[in-house]
Amino acid sequence: MMIVQHLKKNEYEAKLDWILGSQPLLSFITNVETHPTIGTINGHELLTFDITIGAEPKVTSPRLSLNFKAVKWTNFRSKLDQQLILWNNDLSLNSPLNIEDYSMFIANSIMLATQEAVPTSTSTSKSYALSEASKSLIKLKHQAYRRWKRTGDNIDKRQYYNSKILLTNSLRNDRRDNLNKLMSSLCHKKMYSDKVWLTVRKFHCKRVKQTFTSSMTYNNTAATSDKEKADLLADYFENDVYSYTDDTLPFHDQVTSQASNIKKKSITSLNTPKWKQITIEEVKYHIKQLRNSSAGPDNIHKRCLKNSSELLIQHLTKLFNKILKQGYTPTKWKTVNIILVLKPNKDKEHPSSYRPISLLSYLGKLLEKIIKQRLMLEFERRNILPEHQAGFRPGKMTIYNILRLERYAQNQRRCARPR
Repeated sequence: MMIVQHLKKNEYEAKLDWILGSQPLLSFITNVETHPTIGTINGHELLTFDITIGAEPKVTSPRLSLNFKAVKWTNFRSKLDQQLILWNNDLSLNSPLNIEDYSMFIANSIMLATQEAVPTSTSTSKSYALSEASKSLIKLKHQAYRRWKRTGDNIDKRQYYNSKILLTNSLRNDRRDNLNKLMSSLCHKKMYSDKVWLTVRKFHCKRVKQTFTSSMTYNNTAATSDKEKADLLADYFENDVYSYTDDTLPFHDQVTSQASNIKKKSITSLNTPKWKQITIEEVKYHIKQLRNSSAGPDNIHKRCLKNSSELLIQHLTKLFNKILKQGYTPTKWKTVNIILVLKPNKDKEHPSSYRPISLLSYLGKLLEKIIKQRLMLEFERRNILPEHQAGFRPGKMTIYNILRLERYAQNQRRCARPR
């Protein structure tokens, strides 16, 4: 409900308060009524109307914010084991549907234990505390501004701008005092803790919550709502970044042919696998090696896996071996949450200014790490990878190839000189 006042025409002057709105907004205005005057002021009436439109509902984030400082890991492991023992071990896992059910059961067990033992974190203000001088200057500035706009007096105007300058200096002093307090708190014992790096990231504007623009434009199409912007970004990445092109190089045909032959051989020899069974020790080792990143769509966090029970390790080992035997990956592990990070010094209104980051399930990433290590050991043992390949290889850097190229160019120039 909105209320608008207007003044009736009298013998002196006529005043009218306009209701401005676009044509779609005007179509939502209903029940326009006038009401008796308010108080003793003659000529003022109330005009009321309804607008049957609300703000766009804000979609809740699927990601959970957990407070691991208040977690009770004993309760977590106890609840986790209570859920895992409910699984019927006599059930066979010989079909994709069975693998889907088993992976879903494990994920749900972890989430129930997480809800039991890990509280959700509440957003708290990260700003520093203001001094009493700054608080009084803020109050003085607001009062001076309101007096200036009400009276139009130059004295009030000067007082407003003077208090604004004083407030800027006071806030600068508050920030300096807060920095000195922070630096003095970083004693020798804390230099090897996470507190130091949290401070460094804050000063370098890393991991600071970014703000998005109110509108975006792509291919002469404007988007204002969250859904419109999400669809616009999806169109951009699908059409301009990850567009599919036919493979025309002979190398692509060779790789495709070899991959199809491997698939045919694996289908005909399912009962005689050459792949060694994944062990419990392997799963434990790779859980310890998991990096700190955000959870995927299943909201299973790395810390929950690192503090899990022995029973969960056994279930994961069994699941991973069945996945390798069947050659089937659970659908949930191939579903991702995509977050967008704004590139430095880029326009917020253009989709190309954002870098997409995919957040996968930790359970799927754990199996990928096990397979990757086995493949890398096999590549090194058979000497399959070329010597000049430096990217994505431990102990090597791509700068080695640059130095090799530079050395080769120098040798060629030296040999080309006339003697």
